[in-house]
Amino acid sequence: MTTDQAGPGDSGLASQVDTQPEQIADLYDEWARADYDADLATWNYQAPAQAAAAAVEAMADTTGKRFLDAGCGTGLVGVELKRLGAAHIIGGDFSPASAEVARQRGVYDDVVHLDLNDTLDFADDAFDAVLSIGVFSYLTDSRSTITELLRVTAPDGCIIFTQRTDLWTERDFGSLLASLVDGGACTASVSEVAPYLPGHPEFGSDIGIRYVTLHPVPNS
Repeated sequence: MTTDQAGPGDSGLASQVDTQPEQIADLYDEWARADYDADLATWNYQAPAQAAAAAVEAMADTTGKRFLDAGCGTGLVGVELKRLGAAHIIGGDFSPASAEVARQRGVYDDVVHLDLNDTLDFADDAFDAVLSIGVFSYLTDSRSTITELLRVTAPDGCIIFTQRTDLWTERDFGSLLASLVDGGACTASVSEVAPYLPGHPEFGSDIGIRYVTLHPVPNS
């Protein structure tokens, strides 16, 4: 799920954060088969390009590096990673139709079913960089998800994810990140507020996003 909305159309999207996972998958299946990419382009969605650039910059050299696009949606992040030189990318999503669109782009080594509410079927330290862009609004146990992403990220790797500004406050993400850092799990840096969907009537300039970059602490 590459963005935090829950289906086609211009209204009611911002409030879908409490939708059940099965309903989310159904809604994204419908949207992926319709106008998902075109809608996001109309709304000037820049997060995939911004996050991919940040991840590649953090790697310095992408040779042999392993990327996970966690919640890949239709593959917009994967396209940007590939354009910037990433050669080994795994995508995963909860929506079968979205995953199939991503698979057809030909930029991923593999696209798998991925439920970020559950334990991931990857070994420890499996990836050098993990990106989860526009996904965290639907993850109600963010601490567990972040802990799992840290597990599958190599000690010298990074995790980049986004969270909406309204949910950042509502879910007290500042305190969550502080507790992870204080507990020795990772280091964290948080961007200034950036545009999210400036062309969308519900989001516009009212709801932005923050980019979070985490670096696992070895032996944490």
